[in-house]
Amino acid sequence: MHETLDNQRKAIGIFSDLSKAYDVINHKTLLDKLDSYGVRGIINNWFKSYLSRRNQVVEISYLNKKENLREKVQPLPRKIEYGVLQGSILGPLLFLLYINDLPSHINEAKLVLYADNTNILVTGKNEEELYSKILVVTKQLDGWLCKNDLIVITIKTVAMSFHYSQPPQLKLNIFIQNSKITYKPEV
Repeated sequence: MHETLDNQRKAIGIFSDLSKAYDVINHKTLLDKLDSYGVRGIINNWFKSYLSRRNQVVEISYLNKKENLREKVQPLPRKIEYGVLQGSILGPLLFLLYINDLPSHINEAKLVLYADNTNILVTGKNEEELYSKILVVTKQLDGWLCKNDLIVITIKTVAMSFHYSQPPQLKLNIFIQNSKITYKPEV
């Protein structure tokens, strides 16, 4: 059956935003995912080399008011064990490959992935079926997020009720990573 609001179905959209998504990508998990996509051998080793042995330094400049001098604090370099380079061409591509398997782990919903945003549409014949599906979807989402070391920014994640006519909008309780998601009339 084609699921549309024309069929009098109930629908809830969940619009989520991942926290520091590019910075927290687990390198081992990414390399395993690349392997599962067929990126193996020399090419997988190249990506491993690209991701490893990187260091970063955070330099802080400040004004020393006592001596009226500009000074810098530069700690020792720290090894980067997570994340992909955001200013690179490969960074966004590697991130997309990292989250590409999310839709295959979520049943009972349709997903649209765009950068670090995920849109989830859950539909049901009635409020009870819709709520049951939302419980399944959020449990699957929580499991995938945990397994992939990702966190949703719950204050930026919202739900929206879609309806065919003008009955009261549904506002079913939705929890992602133990935080209640708020409803908004527009996103």
